[in-house]
Amino acid sequence: MQRIWQAAVLASLLSIPAWSTLLYTDGAINGTFSAYDINESYSDEVTDSFTISSSSTVTGVSNIGLWVFTGDTPETLSWVISTSPDGGGTIEGSGAGVALTKSPFLSDNSFFYDVYSSSFSVSSVVLSAGTYYLELGNAISSEVNAVAWDVSNGSSTADQNGTTSIPAESFQIDGTVNAPEPGSVALSGLGLALLAGLARLRYLKS
Repeated sequence: MQRIWQAAVLASLLSIPAWSTLLYTDGAINGTFSAYDINESYSDEVTDSFTISSSSTVTGVSNIGLWVFTGDTPETLSWVISTSPDGGGTIEGSGAGVALTKSPFLSDNSFFYDVYSSSFSVSSVVLSAGTYYLELGNAISSEVNAVAWDVSNGSSTADQNGTTSIPAESFQIDGTVNAPEPGSVALSGLGLALLAGLARLRYLKS
C-alpha cells in the first residue's frame, strides 16, 4: 500500500503543468510625467532591464505606455530581448514590425499627447533565472508621427540609443513559470516519500 501511495504522489508531481503568471513589472503607466522616443523615423531605441526569478517562458509584453499625437494611434514596433543592454550579448528573441494590441489610457494629456496601453505577443522565449534587457524601437504610428515610451520610474536600468541613461519605462513581461525538470520532480517525490515513511514509523512506535 505504501509503495502505491508513493507512486501516486510522484505521478501527481510529474503531472503539474506550468502556470500563467506575471514574470516582471516595471510599474504602472504614468502618462503625465515624461516619455522617450522610440521612433522609426529617428532610429531611436530605448532599453530597459528586467529580472526573471526562475526558469520561465515569455509569451508577451504588455502594459507598455506609448505616447502619440492627439488623434494618432501606435501601430507597430520592433523588439529585442537580450542578455546585455541595447541588443548586446545573446539575443534570446526578437521581432520586427510586430502589430500592437492597444487601448487608450489617457486622451490628450497636458503635453497634448494621447497615451495608449499597448502590448504584443512573443513566440515562446525561454529564459533561465537572471537579468535581461528589453529593447523597443522602430515604432510607427497611424499618421507616421512621434511615438514615445512612457516613463514609469520603475526599478529598471534604462537608456536611450545606448548612450543616455534615462528613468525606467512602463512594461511588464508575461508568460509561464516552467515546470521543474523530471529529475528534480523525482527527487522531490523521493523526499516526500521518505517523510511519509518516517511519519508512519513514528506512528507505529507510539
